[in-house]
Amino acid sequence: MTPEITGQQKATGHQITVRTRRGGMRVAAVWQVLMPVADAIEDVRITSNRKRDVEDMTIAFADRFSGSLHTVLRQFETMPWVAAAELC
Repeated sequence: MTPEITGQQKATGHQITVRTRRGGMRVAAVWQVLMPVADAIEDVRITSNRKRDVEDMTIAFADRFSGSLHTVLRQFETMPWVAAAELC
């Protein structure tokens, strides 16, 4: 029997990953951007990598989400504390 791994089996739709320098993630600011699409969020995963000195927040959206995430992505890209934002 395989254990369920949150974030890998639940993430069935589009995902956005926001990357910052380690210690630079502003979770409240991320959620403010996500509020218009919050009902479609299925999973959130935050990781830190000391070797690369980065933190990643990956937000997975449900398959039923029919909107465009490009507007959300553009908002993240304008934030000076965000090192990278990508749609995956």
